[in-house]
Amino acid sequence: MSTPNNTTTTTTTTSSPNSPTLTPEAPTTTIEESSSTTSTTTTTTTTTTTTTTTTTPNLQFVVRSKTNAYQEVGQQYGKNLNLPSYSNGDCRHVEYSKDGTLIAYVNLNEIVICNSDGGSIHSVINRPNVGMISFSPQNSFLLTWERMTEFNNNENNLIVWDIKQASILYKTSQKYCNQENWPLIKWTDDEVLAGKLVSNEVHFFNGRSIGVLAKKIKLQDISSFEFAPAANGGPYKIATFVPEKGSTPGSARIYSYPTVNEYCSHLKFFKASEAKVLWNKKGNAILIHTFTDTDKSGKSYYGETGLWFLSQDGSSFNLNIKGPIHDVQWSPTLDQFMVCYGNMPSQTTLFNLKGEPLVDFGLNPRNTIRFSPNGQLLCLGGFGNLQGDMDFWDLTRYKRICGTQSHCAVYTEWSADSVHFMTAVLSPRIRVDNGVKIIKYDNTIVYQENIPELYQAAWRPLNPLVFPNDRIVYPSIQKQKESSPQPQKYTPPSLRNMQPAAPVITSPPAMGAPLPNGFKVYLASAKSSSTFKPKQKPTTTPSNNTTTTSTTTKPAADEPKRELTPIEKKIRNVERKLKEVEVLKEKLNSGEFIPPTAIEKINNEQKFLEELRKLQSEL
Repeated sequence: MSTPNNTTTTTTTTSSPNSPTLTPEAPTTTIEESSSTTSTTTTTTTTTTTTTTTTTPNLQFVVRSKTNAYQEVGQQYGKNLNLPSYSNGDCRHVEYSKDGTLIAYVNLNEIVICNSDGGSIHSVINRPNVGMISFSPQNSFLLTWERMTEFNNNENNLIVWDIKQASILYKTSQKYCNQENWPLIKWTDDEVLAGKLVSNEVHFFNGRSIGVLAKKIKLQDISSFEFAPAANGGPYKIATFVPEKGSTPGSARIYSYPTVNEYCSHLKFFKASEAKVLWNKKGNAILIHTFTDTDKSGKSYYGETGLWFLSQDGSSFNLNIKGPIHDVQWSPTLDQFMVCYGNMPSQTTLFNLKGEPLVDFGLNPRNTIRFSPNGQLLCLGGFGNLQGDMDFWDLTRYKRICGTQSHCAVYTEWSADSVHFMTAVLSPRIRVDNGVKIIKYDNTIVYQENIPELYQAAWRPLNPLVFPNDRIVYPSIQKQKESSPQPQKYTPPSLRNMQPAAPVITSPPAMGAPLPNGFKVYLASAKSSSTFKPKQKPTTTPSNNTTTTSTTTKPAADEPKRELTPIEKKIRNVERKLKEVEVLKEKLNSGEFIPPTAIEKINNEQKFLEELRKLQSEL
């Protein structure tokens, strides 16, 4: 193609405005010019720039009531007509796969497995009266359990299915099953290894060929085992628990596969008829939350609890917590764990791997800990027999963002984006006011739906890394007052109409809601802490059109050094602390993470100022 001399042709192409994932392409410019009057030469230059923005997936959750089961998709929520739904009470259970790509509807006579996004049917398993299901981590298998009936000849009621082929790979008999010990067959994250608890043993199989015994652990009276999370190519690790029996203490062990004939670390303890074993994210340490049915001291109707730490290298300790332990959770991102303990109002404390307290979150009626998936936010709630009060905390600053309430909530969980939080009132535990509510961490109500006789509600699992870590935004002071009203002085009914109660006047906080009583940030130990020394900014002093820059004022060699008085030394020390506080506040405002010791120093700024004024008055 040729064009006349001195002619330029420009072509611009844009993408369809309906495309949800791609931004419009940069204009594509084609320039053609002739370079001679006697012969025509065409030169074409094409420049194409494509900018692709990765869109985050929409949040999704599923609900199941007595009559209906369906999925809801953000941002608008509400029943999605493009996704599968079941009515007339056909659905008995619903469950997402571990990665959220599949969803299984357990109906009376079949299990329908669908793709979570588009709703297309992935496979159908024809099996009636299934009571429990569980996906394998890579979605290769589905584990089902049903009661022993005439249909299964009172045997072979525990089945492993190939999901794609909808065929049986393995079946065995299991008379009893409950939510506490489900799933009865567990896989490692890569599905290479599987394990099943039998009487006094743990049997290990090839994860792709269930039933072919590879190894086994023999432990008298073993009651549970847990695989560690995937560890960067390292050996598979297994934690086991054996309850106490008579005068024989309970025990916890960590094994490294395939050398399961000997353990890596071992711990014995009493007061442990049951236990919940929790692995940390790195898979090198466990927490053993122990329970007993009765309290021999008579202090508690619900029995006694305890908490033990055991690492793979053999280090262990007991926190020696007095009173009941309500909840224990590992941080999803850091080597820290949090414990809610004590009689009401309870205390919630963040610990490091040495069992040293880092932060006390105050005395409040709370019994539930919920870390956000990105580890930057925390919800502390009081549910069950408590009033449903909740506190949202910023873990990057150890500041309380706001407080709210969700009465009678049974299901409470963060969404994968670490912004939204769902509470659901479920039947049959609570038979009135059933429904779901979704709020943001600043107590903004996003969605609320009343669903009579609601049995299930659950977020769709998604990878938290696909969502951006946006800066945490605190609510306005007015919104904080609305979400956390100040207590009013009690007025007898006979005096309530005589004069209005005077409002409680409080100074609004600079950032975050008021901290509860008992809040404390612990100083690091001398061995682990290092003295923070901020960089000194150079000072400029203009004099006769010249600038002198200095960081420290050094006395001349011939000038005698004057000894500072004790008060002057104290003033200099306090001024140094105030300078450090200013530097730390700049880092905090810029969103940079600072340690608990720095938070403690910022909170003491007013104390330092008062100390400085007092010392200056003594000069």
